[in-house]
Amino acid sequence: MLTDRVTGGFFILLGVVLYLWVIPWQVETADYGWLKPRTLPLALAVVLGLCGVALMVKPVGDARPSTFNWLRAALFAGVLALGLWLMGVVGFVYAASPLAFAVMWLAYERRWLWLGLGSAVMPAVIWVVITIVLERTLP
Repeated sequence: MLTDRVTGGFFILLGVVLYLWVIPWQVETADYGWLKPRTLPLALAVVLGLCGVALMVKPVGDARPSTFNWLRAALFAGVLALGLWLMGVVGFVYAASPLAFAVMWLAYERRWLWLGLGSAVMPAVIWVVITIVLERTLP
C-alpha cells in the first residue's frame, strides 16, 4: 500500500510540474486554429495528476516488482529512446511504424491483425490528425 501511495504522489508531482513548468516552457504558443498546441498536453498533465490522486486515495496493494520487471522496463525505455532518436534522424513517417511494432511486440502482442493495425494504421492516423487536421509539423 505504501508503494502505491508513493507512486501516486510521484505522479501528482509529475502532473503539477508538467502543467506549471514544462508544458508552458516547451510548447509553443499559437493564435490560430481551433485547438491550441498546449490544450492536449495540459489536459494529459491533469489526467496524470488525477490518476496519481486516485492511486493515493484507493491503493490497489503493495506490489514489489521483481528484477525481471525492472529489466523489462529498462528495455522498454531503451526502445523508446532509440525510437525518439530515430524520429529525429529519419522523421516520424519512417520511424513510427517500426517503433510501434517493437513496443507492441515487447508487450507480448502476437496477433498479426493488431500488430498491423497498431504499427501501420495508428501512425498513419496520428500523421493525418497532426499534419492535416491540426496543421502542425512532425519531426
